[in-house]
Amino acid sequence: MFSSLGRFRATPCPRQHDCDLPICIFSHSLQARTSDAGETLVVAQEYDPLSAGDVSPPPSKRRRLGSPPRDVQRVDVVKAKSRRLGPPASLAPERQSPPTVKPTAISTEHEGTLKGGPRTASQTSADQKIASLTRTVSPPPSKRTEEVSQPTKKKNPPNLETLTPRNVIKAPAQLKTRLTVLQKLHEQMKAQNSKLASSDAKWKPLVLDEQELITFALDEEEAATKLEGDIYRNAVSQTIMRIKKMTTEEWVKRILEWTGPAKVQQKAAANPSADLTSIGLSSSNQQIAVLRHLRTPLEGLEKYGYVTTQPSAMEIATARAGVAAAKGYETCDRCGTRFQVFPGRDDSGRLTSGGKCRYHWARANRQGRSEGTHPCCNKPEGSEGCSEGETHVFGVKDPKRLASILQFEHTPAKPGVRPLHPVSFDCEMGYTTLGMEVIRVTAVSWPDGRLLLDVFVRTYGELLDLNTRFSGVTKETYVSAKTYDTPFVEGGELRKVDSPASARQLLLDLISSETPLIGHAIENDLNVLRIIHPFVIDTVLLYPHPRGLPVRFGLKILSQKYLSRGIQTAGEAGHDSKEDAVATGDLVTKKVADQWKLMQLQGWRFVEGILTSADEVASFDGGHSML
Repeated sequence: MFSSLGRFRATPCPRQHDCDLPICIFSHSLQARTSDAGETLVVAQEYDPLSAGDVSPPPSKRRRLGSPPRDVQRVDVVKAKSRRLGPPASLAPERQSPPTVKPTAISTEHEGTLKGGPRTASQTSADQKIASLTRTVSPPPSKRTEEVSQPTKKKNPPNLETLTPRNVIKAPAQLKTRLTVLQKLHEQMKAQNSKLASSDAKWKPLVLDEQELITFALDEEEAATKLEGDIYRNAVSQTIMRIKKMTTEEWVKRILEWTGPAKVQQKAAANPSADLTSIGLSSSNQQIAVLRHLRTPLEGLEKYGYVTTQPSAMEIATARAGVAAAKGYETCDRCGTRFQVFPGRDDSGRLTSGGKCRYHWARANRQGRSEGTHPCCNKPEGSEGCSEGETHVFGVKDPKRLASILQFEHTPAKPGVRPLHPVSFDCEMGYTTLGMEVIRVTAVSWPDGRLLLDVFVRTYGELLDLNTRFSGVTKETYVSAKTYDTPFVEGGELRKVDSPASARQLLLDLISSETPLIGHAIENDLNVLRIIHPFVIDTVLLYPHPRGLPVRFGLKILSQKYLSRGIQTAGEAGHDSKEDAVATGDLVTKKVADQWKLMQLQGWRFVEGILTSADEVASFDGGHSML
């Protein structure tokens, strides 16, 4: 059966006392009688399970003497709930019988008489107020005022572009045509940028880096794609000729139109050389004095490829005997295939055996995984290569075998010559029948990055592969380069010296044994030129990898992280040795600024133009001689 909703609980039963139902839905309440003494008697009611009337709260427990006051919160909650369900009910006395069903027909006046007398209107209204409305409520907890450390958001690296035409809705020409136009446009812009770099120092902030030149060329070519067919070709051709004939002032004006003055100011502020001036190293002598404290000793690093002594004649003879015994067999530096080299070519006109080379041009990257993948094609380690070379190639790391081709030479001292400025340099290498040889040498001054030397180098062995993806040297430019017969002039076309020994001499003419020589992984560049230099600053050692040598950070990663500069972004077009040399010098400039701040905290000062330690400064101030 369903329970009653109690709709008729206030209606008197029509049969009154004659009702013989055990459970009736009507009311059978008896009228209460009031005595003359004012006492009210309530007739006991039978428990009606179908009644929806209110049930009085449970009796309160008896208090012990000395006990703290009882928490009335539960009573207030029950009282508030009962008032929402029906007429207000009186609180039960301390001693009370078990809960009984209260008839709703009883008036509040009768409820008040349970305490011994009638209640006033103010008492009744106060009793009807919900306790939670009158009780003092504590305020919500105040917010924490201390600063909560926010998680550092990783800055997304800038979007680096390659020298590839951008996608447009309607291309005015085929991709091959657009690519040719873009390369010529970039070539002229690069020539103008080189002239600007060698001009007045006030234009230094306007010199564009490689990524900016690529973006500039892409913007110009993309703007011309709005034209159609022959109009596109004519417009781009005129733009190329116009840029080629521009004077330095016209080129500066064009750069300002493209970048805007605000961008130029921002770039000038981000110039590492400007940082040295802002921290008190205003002169080049002061900058070089602090730079000398960043010298990276090479003693003890011979096992990582750094050469500090010349191989002896006996060691060279042993290396030559080993090469002769091997009968020209080498292991491919790319695919690991065993093949044979034929210097001077064999009877079939071959330089190597084994046919073509299938290889991955990017090394496998494990990143904590058991099996690595090649970033060049995302294929697993051990899979077939994604690139193809005409021949297999090999490299030589052994200093004794390198010396058997060209002996190492120490940088000569030049006592009668004034101290030379520091030099940052970079070499590009290609594969020959004698291993890996130098094919381009570039040197810039530090810290201004002025070009001092940039030449191609004719190798000793026959060329197998120019390694263009990394060297940036193409077959066309290398073969067509003219012979180096006049002193180097910045901004001119690259010329070719007759041997690595001649390239080494050109670099040694710029330095002495006391000149700081700057490079990234400098042992590779020094070894291909066979130079032993006592004063080396290697950015691999200035910015060490947490795992230590031989693991090292690449120049591209360091430049992006510390200079916010994208380099080596040309893709298959390869690297630019000048760009790498400048970036390496700027990384050193950052370290010089940090080193000078640390030295100042240690008390170092310039006294009469001489960098002086804290102890020497104190003795100098006391009137003692610093000598």
